Amino acid sequence: MKFAFLVSPGLAPFAQRELLELTQLHSELLDNAVLFSTEHYGSIEKLLLHAQTPRRVIVVLGRCQNPQQFSTTEKLSSYFNSGKTFMIEVENVKGQENRQIISKNIYEVLQHKLEVEKIEVKVEYKKPDLTVIVYFTGKEYVIGIDLCGQEINARDYRVFPHSGSLKGDLAYWLVRKSGFTSGDKLLVGLVKDGAIAIEAALFATQKSFRTLDTYCFKQFPSYNSRQIEKDLGDSKPIIHAFDNSLPNVLAARKNIAIAGVKENVDVQRYTPEDLDARYEENSFDQMIFMVTSKDEEKINELYYQVGLLLKKDGMLLIMGREQWDLPISEKFELVSSEKLPRGEGYSSVWLLKKK
Repeated sequence: MKFAFLVSPGLAPFAQRELLELTQLHSELLDNAVLFSTEHYGSIEKLLLHAQTPRRVIVVLGRCQNPQQFSTTEKLSSYFNSGKTFMIEVENVKGQENRQIISKNIYEVLQHKLEVEKIEVKVEYKKPDLTVIVYFTGKEYVIGIDLCGQEINARDYRVFPHSGSLKGDLAYWLVRKSGFTSGDKLLVGLVKDGAIAIEAALFATQKSFRTLDTYCFKQFPSYNSRQIEKDLGDSKPIIHAFDNSLPNVLAARKNIAIAGVKENVDVQRYTPEDLDARYEENSFDQMIFMVTSKDEEKINELYYQVGLLLKKDGMLLIMGREQWDLPISEKFELVSSEKLPRGEGYSSVWLLKKK
């Protein structure tokens, strides 16, 4: 069986890396799609429980350069039951009329094959049992069935969100971009609703943060559960985090508890000026700061504190607004800088190494 991760812009290389780490499966990159093959639903269950990068996970029915040329050799009876409903959703194609034409082409092919296989299904747009995704990579179309029936990068643990925070996949990307691995000591500053700290803890512990019970792939006639372990790692790592806003600290603590990593994340109410009195010098391997416009004036104090607490060759990752011209302290070496697509705009991300 062929599958694909569909990911947010810029995250595909990390999704490919995560796939290899979790399942040892090799993959092919097509824009923001990561294609791979496996015959084991156990691998898919493991990915759906633990993978932090995907926006969607689909079972691939076919690929084509022109929707009018789409065909599939897959047995739709492996995925569709008579009496079920489905809809077609077209992604990464501009124009409602264009999307409707593509949807019609794909529908006609699927409907004909369903009739040949004597499977009776209906189209339903409000609450379909299955969703067929047509994803345009920029060069070709990847057509498949969404295994979850929903986008999974918007985490359920964000019950108390912050307007300036991130979806789970982007928060996880920042964690991996910083170089953090299990066993390192990480400090997340200006933590907002806790998303970055939570994603770091989930990655370090490999705890499951999803349940498979509501995902539609379990309706597939071909599905067989492999009963894998939900939690793959230990619960010892501690992620340190702070914010100078008490409402942010309280919201982060609630979200952390909902995510099941309360024992792995320590969130305190500190200002950047407090840090040298709270932590030992040269004690952190990585530090991550999500800096909003009102925090930019604190950058010199931040550099001073980071210079004290970060180990030599330790990594500092700063995320800020696209227009911000971040001054680079002489105590640090710029490793990389890039623009990360976020909503309708971009955020800037800088990775610095302490000299």
